Amino acid sequence: MLTALLSDIARCCIALLLLAASVGKLRSYGEFRGNLATSFGLPPAAAAWAAPALVAAELLLAGWLLAGGARLPMLLSLLLLSALTGVLAWRYFTHSVVRCSCFGEAARPVSQYDLLRNVLAVGINGSYCALAQDAALPVATTVLAAGLAAIACVAIISLHDIANLAKAG
Repeated sequence: MLTALLSDIARCCIALLLLAASVGKLRSYGEFRGNLATSFGLPPAAAAWAAPALVAAELLLAGWLLAGGARLPMLLSLLLLSALTGVLAWRYFTHSVVRCSCFGEAARPVSQYDLLRNVLAVGINGSYCALAQDAALPVATTVLAAGLAAIACVAIISLHDIANLAKAG
């Protein structure tokens, strides 16, 4: 039962992270598309194609997971998040300033806490793939899992701000 609960928390957390990422990109869509060109070196024409494709992929996977999808959308999410994290880490370590607009923060450059956030998301996703249970949980347990996932999601998204507040205090 505990493994099934942890798997459901992981599934809900990844779904909420993908949903928040896509909404954040849509809120600052022009800056996001521009950051793909300036920070990631995509030609403007490629950025104009990649931006909606990435947002659509995140929305599709989030919806699929929230609708109850399990193994396949989590594997696809792991692939997407791993690729994005790898590219982000490579650009972070090879260029002085990188802006990704991952969750809508268009003007703020990527920090080591943003990389940690992405690694946590990949770790949660990978843990799901290792733990995934096919056992159906009662509705009340799924609601509990979604609530716990929402708390974890907010903490993960806010990791940069939480770390800076902790340093200042």
